[in-house]
Amino acid sequence: MIKKGLFFLIGILLLNGCKIQHSTYTLTENRYSLNEIKEKRGEVMKLNDSLYKYGKFNYKDSILNYRILMPVSVKEGKRYPLVIIFPHSGGIGKDNMNQMTTLPKYWLQENVRKKYPAYVVAIQYPVRSSNYLFDQFKRMYSVPDDYCIEATSELIKSLTQQLKVDDQRVFGIGFSMGASTLYNLLNKHPDLLTASVSISGIPDQDFSEKVAKSPIWIIHGNEDSENPITPDRMLVEYLKKINNKNFTYWEISSLEHTVYPDLYDTDMIPEWLFNLKK
Repeated sequence: MIKKGLFFLIGILLLNGCKIQHSTYTLTENRYSLNEIKEKRGEVMKLNDSLYKYGKFNYKDSILNYRILMPVSVKEGKRYPLVIIFPHSGGIGKDNMNQMTTLPKYWLQENVRKKYPAYVVAIQYPVRSSNYLFDQFKRMYSVPDDYCIEATSELIKSLTQQLKVDDQRVFGIGFSMGASTLYNLLNKHPDLLTASVSISGIPDQDFSEKVAKSPIWIIHGNEDSENPITPDRMLVEYLKKINNKNFTYWEISSLEHTVYPDLYDTDMIPEWLFNLKK
């Protein structure tokens, strides 16, 4: 199922040591129909998620559910990246199952597990981790749930201490509400993650360089009517204006509110993340 990252990724990922040179890249044509996207998503969703162990994290008299996928083999003296997957709104609940969608299941594929060994954590929030409001110009922005943000921060710190985690490679990935929560987390804890991938997220109302203090890959479809692309475009323009060089922006033409199939049908996400260290 996994293919080598597409050739245009080479143009997107301009690495300079541990930093990224910012540029805007537009995929001028979405290569997939809605039915093709549905089929590709269905292939990944068929994967059995039983390898993800069930976990619970106690924080301030409440419980944060998560599932964790261990490296295929944990070798003595070796440390591994920690990948945190922030759930979209469809993952909200208390069953510790709803969050097992495309992005967590991607990491179950045999080729991915062998080539990119890591601890992969799929969080489940009991409530919305980010809510959306509109400013006076009718621009959407996100407002975080403080419990979700702080519980996530403490969970990451706890796992980094308990497991054989390489603390120089702690990554975040989110789609939709998950990407918005990722922005919110970076605004409050800009040093927590080594690098992040935000897919169809909505930034905070007040743009901050903190979201790109570490490398971030911002991805958005320009026909997204659920989480409109405008806030992400404005964030990118702000980062350009202040000469921030830690972001890469990928705008996908004619794509609605969904995870673009190449993000879970190739190895472009782990290939990008695993080349980065603090």
